[in-house]
Amino acid sequence: MSDHALDIPSKDATPAFGSSGSSGSETDDYHDRKSWPNGKRPRGYRTKEGHEAAEKCKNFKSGMSVPHLSARCDTYEGVLKHAVLGAIRSGGVSYGGKALVNFCLGLLKLMKGKGSFGQIFKNAFFGADAVRFGCFFGTFSFLWKLVNNGLKLYRGTDDRINGAIAGAIAGLSLIIETRERRVTFAQQMFIRSMQGVYNAGKYRGQFSFRHGDAFLFSIASAQVMYAYTMHPDTIPKELFGFMVKTARVPAEALAFNRARVRGFPVDLGQVTDMVKKYKGTPQALATVAAMSQADIIPCAVLHPGLDSCRTTNLQLFSKVTKTIFPVYATLNFVPLLVLRLKRLMKDPVNIFSKTSFNTLRSSVFLAVFVTLYQTQICSHRNLMKMGWSLGNSKYLYWLFGLSCSGAAIMIEQETRRAELAMYVIPKAAESLYKILYRKNWVVGVKHWEVMMFSLAMSLIMSFYQQEEQVLSPFVTKLTYHILGRS
Repeated sequence: MSDHALDIPSKDATPAFGSSGSSGSETDDYHDRKSWPNGKRPRGYRTKEGHEAAEKCKNFKSGMSVPHLSARCDTYEGVLKHAVLGAIRSGGVSYGGKALVNFCLGLLKLMKGKGSFGQIFKNAFFGADAVRFGCFFGTFSFLWKLVNNGLKLYRGTDDRINGAIAGAIAGLSLIIETRERRVTFAQQMFIRSMQGVYNAGKYRGQFSFRHGDAFLFSIASAQVMYAYTMHPDTIPKELFGFMVKTARVPAEALAFNRARVRGFPVDLGQVTDMVKKYKGTPQALATVAAMSQADIIPCAVLHPGLDSCRTTNLQLFSKVTKTIFPVYATLNFVPLLVLRLKRLMKDPVNIFSKTSFNTLRSSVFLAVFVTLYQTQICSHRNLMKMGWSLGNSKYLYWLFGLSCSGAAIMIEQETRRAELAMYVIPKAAESLYKILYRKNWVVGVKHWEVMMFSLAMSLIMSFYQQEEQVLSPFVTKLTYHILGRS
């Protein structure tokens, strides 16, 4: 199969229509499409957005701190040497980055009085987590470079077929990781590959969906919030624990609410004990004492330490912002120090201030998300108390997730919305799959995560080598900084 058959030009191909200098708006793109011969898209056509993405992609290599290791690939011996050098560098960079992130997160625990510095340092830099992470990326880099350059030398051509085959074979290296992380990698990379397919079509003027990233994030978040309240065993334990800790609603209260939504009775003695455990107010204890088996779980059980829903939610916003800010700071500044140190040293004030603002912005986004969801839960209870017959359907919690995520995502910078959607969609898909599997509506496949990852990396590496602008900037930059060029 040739590039012509796929109707995908090389990076340097000059489009016959819709060039960046001809027009820029969607209206101009529409007029371009009307001028297509026989209504068919000319080979090489790109929208203005597609040209802009390609131009941005030319600059993504700037500011890299760690040099790449390479060798000439004009012989099979050179191909092997190049693959070994690439594996050493990729494994070292990924190990160092993972160890540094683990170390910074460990320091946050140390600040809270948990653990010792020596144990945190040992776990971060000598623990199995970082070593396994480095081995995975090192093996992937070795297989990708070896197969891709070997095929290039054997076939005498450098095209996306080489990248697709090499990516699929290199994807088998995922077996090195733990199953939990294999699932995470497979989900994330599959969604990223589908994003690349979508962008490839959008940049060709075939379809476009305004605010599609925000829409997908909202739908996926609705499913995750539904799972959080109704099916917590369908989302990762770490994610559920994080959500409980962030929302500050006792896990026992969520269990009581699930039982009542499904029509099961709850032990009012256990409810009372839970309220006392979390230092409930006298009013909260009185509310529980007056409960009957038919009542909805009241706000006194969801936030027993405060009687006022308004005060609870205002404090929740403040606490979430303060708690999550150091986490976002770690996630934003560590990659900056590891991968973009040169750019930081060149313009430290501007980059530091911009990164700090984005960290605060992301923290506020999450705080608004959590606060809006809890506000809706409280408002629902208060309206029921006032006599409104709203019921307590499990699907209300899905709708609450949809509305709060749709509003909160607009706070984040537009370039981050797609990344957030790409993170949440796999979690939502996993939850939905488990619910359907439980109902015998779908079947299970052994090692599906490895097969999915290989398919995803086949698409991603094919795009990366021939049309990298269709991939998200995050994927393109991360791939280049860790793996380099083939």
